[in-house]
Amino acid sequence: MLSTDIQTIAKVVDGKSTSSEVKMFNGVCTDTRTEVNGKLFIALEGLNFDAHNFSKQAIDLGARAIIAHKQIDSSIPVIQVKNTEKAFQDIASWHRQSHSPVVIAITGSNGKTSTKNMLYSILSHRASTLSTKGNLNNHLGVPLTLLDLEEHHEFCIIEMGANHQHEIALLCSIARPNISLITNANNAHLGEFGSEENLVKAKGEIIESLSNKGTAIINNSSPHKKTWEEMSGTKSIRFFGDGGSVSASNIKEFKTHTNFNLNFSGQSLSIKLSMIGLHQVNNALAAACCAIELGIEPELIKKGLENTQPEKGRLELLELESFKILDDSYNANPESMKSAIDTISNFAGEKVLVLGSMGELGKDSKKLHQEIGDYARQSNIHQLLTIGEDAKEYQGTHYDDIASIYEVIKNNHKGSTILIKGSRMMGLNELVDILVNTANSP
Repeated sequence: MLSTDIQTIAKVVDGKSTSSEVKMFNGVCTDTRTEVNGKLFIALEGLNFDAHNFSKQAIDLGARAIIAHKQIDSSIPVIQVKNTEKAFQDIASWHRQSHSPVVIAITGSNGKTSTKNMLYSILSHRASTLSTKGNLNNHLGVPLTLLDLEEHHEFCIIEMGANHQHEIALLCSIARPNISLITNANNAHLGEFGSEENLVKAKGEIIESLSNKGTAIINNSSPHKKTWEEMSGTKSIRFFGDGGSVSASNIKEFKTHTNFNLNFSGQSLSIKLSMIGLHQVNNALAAACCAIELGIEPELIKKGLENTQPEKGRLELLELESFKILDDSYNANPESMKSAIDTISNFAGEKVLVLGSMGELGKDSKKLHQEIGDYARQSNIHQLLTIGEDAKEYQGTHYDDIASIYEVIKNNHKGSTILIKGSRMMGLNELVDILVNTANSP
């Protein structure tokens, strides 16, 4: 946690303080709904919010000082800057440089959160590790994580998301990773980037930003491998997956877990992963490849992978009295849709898909939705229920609201396995909550 004085921070952000007093603060906050007392309050402004409007509330809650780019009435010191967002990022960058953990940056169209969780589980068995919480992986979330760095942290895992070019480059300039890992790149958020080539290069910014002492970790099976190798700021590149230095064999899927052998350096570890879906094996290989590069003992890699639990809403199996639910409602893109459909197709009995629209697919959205509908029909699926305007292109049975889908499931599909998946904007987690709460009610 950042702990310093106002005058020091004023220099860091090239700001002008309304007070010459050397006043200390402990921690930074950007939201008055969180702990404010004793902290530096940064008044961020976005498209739909302006924290300058909450400066009086921050003062009442015990803030020690405020960073602002607008004029505000304040009884506590204010540091005036040109842009509070940049100031926030500059503070995080300065704080990161004053500490010396090994920083691992992770990006990818799919799998970055699962890979982050697996690596955190592994590294935490070795030493104190800080990791991105939830989905705080953008231009505000990354600084927020870095500001939690303390002297005892030996490792820091930063998840990085992006929906436009140069965003990951910015995040890397703040976090300064020692190791950068790309899980994959596909047509997620394609509409934001304009082309697959732009998307691939945007992901590649994470390794382009490495110093020559850094290490890049790349999926050996990726069709974009050559592009990333050419972009890399380092010659130290490690590959996971088929043909890589870390690979898997003897993969077996079960209802609640996935078994495989983790192979590296002439060794083979038997892994029982408490997750389902073949794509999780590649995520485990990515995490293991990074851990091996860091010199983590094989027994800790095995323990860390096997202790990792699925995150809520990410292909999480919920076994209720009347049905089994595969809750993958957190988000969706074409590749993750196919992975989830592959997973449910291996279940016995009736299989029902509840699919919402996929967002941010640009001009190919209609075609990509149609492809997923075709993929589902070819995958041993019994019912396809859809919601959302773009989801009509799946050509399933369409519904206008979650309540209608709930009634159909409740009345017609007892005993089935139900995959629930769509982009976050669809709010399909609400359907999961209704099904779970109904099952648990007396």
